[in-house]
Amino acid sequence: MLRSSPPLTLAILAAGRSTRFGRLKQLAPIGPGGAALLDYALYDGALAGFTRFVLVIQEALRPDFEAHLRPAIATGLDVRFAYQRMTHPGLVDDPPPRRTRPWGTGHAVLTAGELIDGPFAVCNADDFYGRGAYAELAAAMRNADITICKADFTIRPPDGPPDGPPGHPPTRAFTIGYPLAATLSDSGGVSRGICEVGDDGTLRRLTEGLELRRAGVRVQGHDISGRTIDIPAQTPVCTNLWGFQSGILPPLRDLFTHFLASGPGLDREFYLSEAMNELIATERARCSVLPTDALWLGITFPGDHAGVAESLRKLVDSKVYPMRLWDAPPVPLPPD
Repeated sequence: MLRSSPPLTLAILAAGRSTRFGRLKQLAPIGPGGAALLDYALYDGALAGFTRFVLVIQEALRPDFEAHLRPAIATGLDVRFAYQRMTHPGLVDDPPPRRTRPWGTGHAVLTAGELIDGPFAVCNADDFYGRGAYAELAAAMRNADITICKADFTIRPPDGPPDGPPGHPPTRAFTIGYPLAATLSDSGGVSRGICEVGDDGTLRRLTEGLELRRAGVRVQGHDISGRTIDIPAQTPVCTNLWGFQSGILPPLRDLFTHFLASGPGLDREFYLSEAMNELIATERARCSVLPTDALWLGITFPGDHAGVAESLRKLVDSKVYPMRLWDAPPVPLPPD
């Protein structure tokens, strides 16, 4: 008897402050027909078979997002909103005084998780991942025989054995791996999750690289503790395009509780990449890195805008995308 594929949710992280870009880049028109990168994420996600879209935003900006997304929603897309707040009942009850910096991408995923009840993917609203990347991720998630896991995980002591039900399998996860060189900006340093991949294609370790810049055939920057990074330009990196079982949420929540208890102060963030690194190291998650040759585009600085706009125009000119994305609803492609 054939088992139907589970429905897939795409959580889109769109609560960033765009401090380096200077304006709300999540909604900035950049496609030749006026679409934002967020629109391309929704369009490509729908073509890949995602049927629910959860946007993590700042609550005050909901009217702006609703106005922008009205044409997409009119085609029948199931778009929902989750709010990333400094004080969040059940997640953050007592934030440090004077803190204004967001809690980070890991917290954003937990915020979206309140509207998720099955397998889900995560992406950034201000990145363009390429249609092939969404299709590869959706296919891997379907082929993994995903089941909803509601086990109660707890934090592992620093030098002790993993807690949790004996013999409970690690939660399956996937990330799309791009060559680092394909994700850099000529306008300044960027942040990327640097992947150490085993011979079997699994993610051994993920390091959050900050201020990464091209230096000849290598890339230089530093990690979150300030240590220097100097790696080949073709090193695979995660640009925050992930696929998860819903069972990732309980251990992620436990790690966030531990993060808050450690005293993050005014600036430290709960990065999804660092949380995944911990879950992999403690065998609570097993992540496969899916290499891709899909085109990646991103806007970190105002100077990135012109190059991204030109790349999108070429895709429209070659009929990969229509000029106006939402003139007709996107029809999901049949699974491989």
